Amino acid sequence: MTALSPLRQPAKRYLLWCANEHIEFRIPEINAISSMFNIPLMWIDKPKEDPYLIVEMRNEGDARRLMSRCMLVRSCFELWGQGNTEEELHSSIKLFPLDMMKPHLAPEKTFRVRVESFNKTLKNAEKLKKIESLSYLPFEGKVDLKHASTCLHLLEYYGLHPNETHRGPYKLFLGRWVVDGQRELISKFSLKSRTYIGSTSMDAQLSFIMANFAQVQPGSTIVDPFVGTGSVLVAAAQFGGHAWGWDIDYLTLHARTKPTRHSQKERTAGESILSNFEQYGLKHKYLDVVVMDNARPFWRDVPYVDAIITDPPYGIREAMERVGTVKGPKTAEDTIKQQSSSHHFPSKMNYNLSDVYCDLINFAARHLVVGGRLVFWLPVFREDYDENHIPSHPCLRIVFNCEQVLTVHASRRLITLVKTRHPQEGEVGKCQVTDLNAKFRDKFFQAASLTKEERASLKSMFPRDKRGQGLAYRLGESKNKTKVLKMEAASECSSGQHNMLLDICSKLPHLANLSLVKFTFGGRVAMDHRVYTRQFEFKLGGRTVNAAPRHFVCATLCSASVGTNSGDLSPTWPLPGKKVVPVGVRTMVVAARTKVGKGKEWKSGSYSPYITSY
Repeated sequence: MTALSPLRQPAKRYLLWCANEHIEFRIPEINAISSMFNIPLMWIDKPKEDPYLIVEMRNEGDARRLMSRCMLVRSCFELWGQGNTEEELHSSIKLFPLDMMKPHLAPEKTFRVRVESFNKTLKNAEKLKKIESLSYLPFEGKVDLKHASTCLHLLEYYGLHPNETHRGPYKLFLGRWVVDGQRELISKFSLKSRTYIGSTSMDAQLSFIMANFAQVQPGSTIVDPFVGTGSVLVAAAQFGGHAWGWDIDYLTLHARTKPTRHSQKERTAGESILSNFEQYGLKHKYLDVVVMDNARPFWRDVPYVDAIITDPPYGIREAMERVGTVKGPKTAEDTIKQQSSSHHFPSKMNYNLSDVYCDLINFAARHLVVGGRLVFWLPVFREDYDENHIPSHPCLRIVFNCEQVLTVHASRRLITLVKTRHPQEGEVGKCQVTDLNAKFRDKFFQAASLTKEERASLKSMFPRDKRGQGLAYRLGESKNKTKVLKMEAASECSSGQHNMLLDICSKLPHLANLSLVKFTFGGRVAMDHRVYTRQFEFKLGGRTVNAAPRHFVCATLCSASVGTNSGDLSPTWPLPGKKVVPVGVRTMVVAARTKVGKGKEWKSGSYSPYITSY
């Protein structure tokens, strides 16, 4: 990945220690912040899904500015050394220039050394031993464990899978702590303690990520056309933006809806969108909210908005409505009745999802300043997703497209568009979401009737799971090249595929280079065997149970008819002599040892096969 701009002076190398969540949002957030602050940033290694990043920046000031907005980076360290083993780490530290190290270890500087590990808990004796191994560093000051002016951190990365920590750390780092990210804002602005929330209030962390994607800066004008309870605007106001918005739901804007908290029976008198801003001392950033239909905006067509940040309704928890009627034209009698009425409540009709996004991007094209950003969530049915169907406009260019998994079949994508020029006469937005997403609500509820077999098959089709973790989360780390097997559902099983599976089963315990083998089955058994290097991964739905190869008797494919034994175990298996329970044609037999009652028994079950291409 190339630098955002050339580095004009010798750069320093920094380690970004990241939070292990919302992985797909991590790099876009850093790019958005560095671009906003004009920070030349160069990636030393190609960004992966590991919880660390190594970058080069000009100085510590750039690092502090970058971290002043980061939500997905825990801390930033000036990198003094790194290695795959302790020997490599110490050799790397000894090569670090002394003239860059001594100012921080001078006699007038107090210091402390901390040991942190990712995915493993270390005992105090182990930590002390690791700290003492750094005795060759030129420490001249005094130790201060609470308020040290120089904090050195020894960081150890044990991979992403908890069952692989016995192999030792995959990567070790020594760095001088520079600054922490803004993770404390997540708890400060948590919805749990917020005065006014609703059923669709945006999570605090995601709200801040959206504000970073939109590059909100002090003095910016921020708009939310589907404001709801204003949770997105609160995050934008925290970063200095002047926030206002509108919504068609009168009851939500005036806090008259049913409370969403479990213990709350009715709304209190002080609940409102304004009260949320007052709670965090942001009242001076609150402009106003208006009851308005976004399909019929009444604002002047002039560019005055710096960023539009919104989460349109999907029709799941909140209705998609607009002002209108499906009735015929009004008669003269209807007009007289309406004029004589003291209060008029306009009728509403369904607001098609494709129309929602067409109106949104057309509004953005007219009202955003050049360089302004539109950030919005797009719900998708994962099987139907096509990036060519993302709402577009000739004046808007897509910048980021990040997925947040909601269920095994549905997700939403955070789309970021930037305005490149003003629209010409006749230019309108394009939304090809009629077939893809317009019936998202219907497809969402239809998916609830999927069988466990169908859900299991869907899991293998996508690179991310519900936690938002990527493929690396499910891979056992290996120094050798990782080999991933692609899973495909099979309606029939040929003899070649049958032999292929038997070949994998017989060789797997002896393959050191194979990091992941996954057999995905349907079934009614509530267990999910996730096993990695030299192990199997059985995904049967339900809770996760890690199991080593010794827990399995056999996994083979029966080619005989019902009542015929499929054969003895291969002698390579840890538990020879066990036989497979006879089942029907083209069914996978798995005999696994699980906890049943007070003891452990061997259980067998038959599942629909999903052939793994090899």
